[in-house]
Amino acid sequence: MNFAMWCRHLVAGKMLGLFGILPQSRQASVISNFRENDASDLARQLSVLKELYREANTEALTQRARAAWLHELAKALARPPKGWRRWLPYELWSRRVLRRLAAENIFDGADYMSRYPDVRLDGQNPVYHYLAHGIGEGRDAGGRLSTCAHIDPDLSAIPEILASRLFDANWYAERYGVTGSERDLAEDFLRASAADALRQPGPLFSGSFYSLENPDIREINPLVHYLRYGMQQGRRAFQSATADAFMTDASDQPIHTIYDLLEPGRPVVVLHWKDGNFFFTDIAKYISEVLNSQGYRVILRDDHRNIDLRSVEIIVVAPHEYCVHGPGVEFTPQVAGRIVYVNLEQWHTSWFSLALDKMLKSRKALDINPLSARGLSRLGIKAGFLPLLPAKGGVFDLGQAPPSRQLTQLRAIKPLTYPRDILKRPYDILFVGYLNERRARALADLGHALSGFDCFLHAPRFNGPVTTENPNMIGGRDVAQIAQHAKLLLNIHQGESHYFEWHRLVISGIAQGCIPLTEPCADIGIVKPGEHYIEAAIEEMPARIEWLLSTSEGQMEIKRLHKNGQVLMARLQKQFAGRAL
Repeated sequence: MNFAMWCRHLVAGKMLGLFGILPQSRQASVISNFRENDASDLARQLSVLKELYREANTEALTQRARAAWLHELAKALARPPKGWRRWLPYELWSRRVLRRLAAENIFDGADYMSRYPDVRLDGQNPVYHYLAHGIGEGRDAGGRLSTCAHIDPDLSAIPEILASRLFDANWYAERYGVTGSERDLAEDFLRASAADALRQPGPLFSGSFYSLENPDIREINPLVHYLRYGMQQGRRAFQSATADAFMTDASDQPIHTIYDLLEPGRPVVVLHWKDGNFFFTDIAKYISEVLNSQGYRVILRDDHRNIDLRSVEIIVVAPHEYCVHGPGVEFTPQVAGRIVYVNLEQWHTSWFSLALDKMLKSRKALDINPLSARGLSRLGIKAGFLPLLPAKGGVFDLGQAPPSRQLTQLRAIKPLTYPRDILKRPYDILFVGYLNERRARALADLGHALSGFDCFLHAPRFNGPVTTENPNMIGGRDVAQIAQHAKLLLNIHQGESHYFEWHRLVISGIAQGCIPLTEPCADIGIVKPGEHYIEAAIEEMPARIEWLLSTSEGQMEIKRLHKNGQVLMARLQKQFAGRAL
């Protein structure tokens, strides 16, 4: 959707729903500014849109404060008289109510009448006049209602903000033209963002985005809410494109190995949640294999409660599972502060927030995506890259194996003959991935193109961790057997992020001699588009599929990429063998 179309949707009330809380005159003036024009006009339109958002946010805060005040006023007025006060005449009772409302700083009747003499001259009860007429006439109730729309900055949150590294002092100073110490700049952010909803603390976190995602946060600074509550609650905080750019711009950040995060000579406990995603269990086994191969004494467990953690190094795989649903909820702050957490989630998801909450406590993490590892390093976390490779005899050495009973009983598959020539593989296209709305739309768009080829498509819906007991689950070894019989591995991102899915593209694709055909991915430098896999937008894929599978030139391209993939896997095995991992 281009900018002009986006603006038209916004004006029609189909995007952010901002217009409904603005006066009609303001709506008309804004609508008149949105017209299709040349590119030079887009900046002006965007400026208008930003101003609209600021106005709408201010109005929303005012309306929210008014609603809270009216609720408090209603409770006060509904409070029944007690004891002898029940027998007071109405006039005396009304005066007592007005005095009580003023004493509790809810409504000052005397102040209201001094500003609106017509109310005093008519002898009307000021609070009832305001409720019956004043609100509709736009009169000011005065007192606390006049100021409660303003968010008082919570300066006690400054240490938390600075520690999170979501506040980038250098970026903030340059972006907004302010100077001072880190603390001064953080204070400036808290004060300025109370009035300007678009004021950002850094290049990653957007308070306006977080507020739109979480409209219930009310009168608390969005960043403060995220640090104190949102991360622990697993609230989504980062936009896909913003997170991708943040990671890509972290190329100057150090990246470590797993060995840099462990104290030599100490035993290592590797923990995973027994009821969690089966893939995460495979990761835990893989880490154990790698460390065992280098002489570490490794204890692989799904429960740490019978282990003395004082004398061991601790690695927790998928902290958003083990530390939220599993035994890790019982970790003391001292133990949680020295764990190496293995992040396996994309930044735009709610699961990443749960993991980030843990990683910021220990400042030590591993990630299976090198860009994500560098992004974590940019947040002040000592982060290492954990490349998943099919080491001989290991959990990801999937080899050739008969399909499981689950696969053969529930699904019809072609005979597994393992042809040496990739062009003789019986499946043209393989897709395995859980189904969400985005993938469903993409597969529907590709339906006509896929219908002309032999495909293995498996897209179940899941409502929780993908365990081995789930009848719709296809395990990694089964996927590998099918991938070894497919020419192309179709990859559709689960969200708008261009995150490079290492396990899917490398372990399930290239390592099995299958060529990934994927939506554009962030460049990780190790595995390259056009050399090891094919990139194409969804709308470009039908033509690309037809060319690859139906023309001699396309088939030659498949063979070239297949050969490059074999060379890549041999090089990675050598490059990351032993302590280079």
